[in-house]
Amino acid sequence: MSTVRNEEHRRVLLLSNGHGEDEIAAILGEQLEQVAPEFELLGFPLVGNGRAYAVKGISVLMDAKPLPSGGFTRNNLGNFLRDVKAGLFRQIGAQVNMLRQLRGSVDLAVCAGDVYLLTLAGLFLKQPIFFLPTAKSDYIAAHLWIERRIMHRFCRQIFPRDAQTAGSLVRHGLPAEFVGNLMMDCLTLTNPAAFQEKAGWVILLLPGSREEAYTNMRDLTAAVLALEKMAVGQETKERRRYFVALAGSLNFQELSKRLSPEGWMTVEPTAKEIEEGVRGHLDRVEAWGSLRITIVQGRFGDLLAACDLVIGLAGTGNEQAAGMGKPVLTFPGRGAQFTRMFAERQKRLLGEAVCLLPREPEVVAKTALALLCDSAAQEKMGRCGRQRMGEPGGARKLALRIKEYLS
Repeated sequence: MSTVRNEEHRRVLLLSNGHGEDEIAAILGEQLEQVAPEFELLGFPLVGNGRAYAVKGISVLMDAKPLPSGGFTRNNLGNFLRDVKAGLFRQIGAQVNMLRQLRGSVDLAVCAGDVYLLTLAGLFLKQPIFFLPTAKSDYIAAHLWIERRIMHRFCRQIFPRDAQTAGSLVRHGLPAEFVGNLMMDCLTLTNPAAFQEKAGWVILLLPGSREEAYTNMRDLTAAVLALEKMAVGQETKERRRYFVALAGSLNFQELSKRLSPEGWMTVEPTAKEIEEGVRGHLDRVEAWGSLRITIVQGRFGDLLAACDLVIGLAGTGNEQAAGMGKPVLTFPGRGAQFTRMFAERQKRLLGEAVCLLPREPEVVAKTALALLCDSAAQEKMGRCGRQRMGEPGGARKLALRIKEYLS
């Protein structure tokens, strides 16, 4: 790759180390292309293939080989050892070499992720950095003194995910400012009405975006079965429609294959449904009636807008749902990402917007049914979620700040 500087254009390097962070950096890139089309944008994902960048038309410098932990190397020793065996250090070495090659050929680096990413860029790229610390919030735990020292050394400007964290960093003498939570700008609404239920409830299932999502779906479908059986026993008249927002990194055929032994049958979508993003249906017949779960891809914003309740084992997805004012029920998953510790941290972040439950289908079902019948509780959870996550519009504001800085 050539690193010869084109003096006619400003070059912005977008770095990210997570699937949610890819989305955030990509939506910022999209806004930058609108406010400053003369800028050249480069995407550099440290985790995954950078699909979010490619979708927005942003050049991807290099993608990362998938690792067993799905990017959660530091969660525990087992994840670390498996990733090392799969080539973790070779991958880091290649990323460091790329950053060194880029040195002097970009005007600004925007890091969306954690302090590890910031440190890597600061040490080896050695260019001005705007930092979006997506991994931490004062609602969970304030940044450690060593993290603040690293930010002080490498950052020109810091844009935290909430006003409380920004205020804390400012009090420690750091150049922090809250312009909005870019996570809320990653949602696109086209036609939510396609998924709404006029005479009942819409329940959205979020299994996550990594490989563990296939295993998580077994627990989510178990909760659905328990909910339906419970609703029949209580003679609840409202109709319930179930949808799964399937991440772009996941495959419907693989999902149906994993659930087939559980008794779920695959039903192919119609031509009209395919246009709406429906990948297929999972059907099951019980003594108390038939049940259908519809799998949708590429319509996450519409599904969120249409639903009444989210049962989610997703990081970014749960937070976006809360930000849209949707009540969220969650419980620990079975993989490397959505562990009990992760779920507890998310609960602290989102407060009363999320209800953290044990991984017991009957408990999840009972809580869901009670919440669906309690509009006051729904409103309380929604109000808290909107307050914790903030309004959309941060990506545009940050893009304008970057344009101003580079001018």
